[in-house]
Amino acid sequence: MCEPANPSGIACYGFVVKNEKATVLYRGYGLVNSVRPFSPESNSNAAEYGSAIKAMEWLVENDYANDNYDYEILVRGDCQLIMRKLKSRDYSPRAARMGPMYDRAIMIRSRFAPDSMRFEWIKRDENREADELAKKAYYWALRNYPELRRRVREHWATMLWLEQVIYKEQ
Repeated sequence: MCEPANPSGIACYGFVVKNEKATVLYRGYGLVNSVRPFSPESNSNAAEYGSAIKAMEWLVENDYANDNYDYEILVRGDCQLIMRKLKSRDYSPRAARMGPMYDRAIMIRSRFAPDSMRFEWIKRDENREADELAKKAYYWALRNYPELRRRVREHWATMLWLEQVIYKEQ
């Protein structure tokens, strides 16, 4: 998720790791550190890459990339473009500014056995739990970083001003 604006907001990630019985093993959330807040590269695609990267890093750190295990890992996300890119073995990033995140995701994906990981697009309402975690990261950032909070206030003040200008013209 990228708030308060997409693009050029604050890119936040959220992910949930569940086992085959849908028991939650881990919940993670935070800011996507590889993009600067309020920059053009801070967008929903960066947030989706950030979620996938952090989830795969957690899996590696917790030994799920070990070839001795016989299971399939399903990575689900609500950004169809990113899920398609991560699924493909020969996709390339179009937007140069997303290249480093794409490269990082593909590098981590390569740590898993070739057919042990699948990527699947899901509708946004099927991804509420991860979106809520990303929102939690956003509000955490606003509480802990006064500069981000100030920039968000400026954004909303500008949006209210624009709405008044447009309303007066009608």
